[in-house]
Amino acid sequence: MPDQPEQPILISAAGEAWAQAQRARRKPLAATTIESYCDAWRSFAGWAARQQKRAVAEIGVHDLASWIDSLTHTADGTALTYSHGALAVCKFLADRGLLACDLALLRMHLRDALPRAPAGRAPDVPDLRRLVGFYDAELPAGDPGTTRERERLNGLRNAALLHTLFSTGARISELLALDLADVRDDGGAIAPRVYVVGKGSRRRAVFLRAHAQRAIEAYLLARRGSFPKALPLIISHGPRGAGGRLNRVAAWTVVTNAAHSLADRIESEGRPREARLLRDTTPHTFRHFVAMWLLNEGAQMSEVSTLLGHANTRITEQYYARHTDDRLQELHDQFAPEPEK
Repeated sequence: MPDQPEQPILISAAGEAWAQAQRARRKPLAATTIESYCDAWRSFAGWAARQQKRAVAEIGVHDLASWIDSLTHTADGTALTYSHGALAVCKFLADRGLLACDLALLRMHLRDALPRAPAGRAPDVPDLRRLVGFYDAELPAGDPGTTRERERLNGLRNAALLHTLFSTGARISELLALDLADVRDDGGAIAPRVYVVGKGSRRRAVFLRAHAQRAIEAYLLARRGSFPKALPLIISHGPRGAGGRLNRVAAWTVVTNAAHSLADRIESEGRPREARLLRDTTPHTFRHFVAMWLLNEGAQMSEVSTLLGHANTRITEQYYARHTDDRLQELHDQFAPEPEK
């Protein structure tokens, strides 16, 4: 008898398949989180059915964004939670080759549809000191051109990208525009100070701490044999676009994949709020983190403004001038009055 054609995977069944796989993990998400994410997926499945979409293969890159736009009755926090749940299921489907559309584009369109932070204020950010080392473990080398070697180079490149974002607070577009010549000093070493071109074609210095210099040097040394003529600092290693400058979507995916993976671990450790903040992390979150860290450590507003490349300090003050609870407590302990004895 001829083989029976495979039945399409139904959108309505995908949430429970994700939940079963999640419960089977050694460290699953909290039961309440799993149920919340399943609720989100049921909401999306209901929306998809109204659009005459029933199979997972019919999900398009704009669908999650359109679904979020339709949730006019929900609070901003609910929309964010729903987006996390739907993305978790979509990533599960993509990992199994069941999602026909590009996960990175799906995620980008969804983020554009989510509620924005109030004007004049940077969003709350997680502590990124753990995330920056996500890709630090170097994979074993393989023969040039093999999948194993490409994965090793990707890991080293991803580590260099995260360390550079964390060290400089630069925009992702500014870092992706850098060439090898921009980061080498006259002796051929990675320079502690490099120059980027930001908005308004303004050129400014950004600074590579020792950890970023080491990550960049390790990456460039490893890729030298496979891509000796590549001029950009951050490149694609294939299979498409090998040797060319890494694009913004790919760089965005490098960051968000790491953030989501770390968020899963952190939530299983009992820190759901930190996990939620990590799931909202993008390359620009590093910029917010660096700015607020420096201000809370006592840097002058004008110094941080110059470092970020803002046109004036008013922008920096309006966007970042707020302090962590730890910093406020430190100030209070130092300066608050004591009662007379």
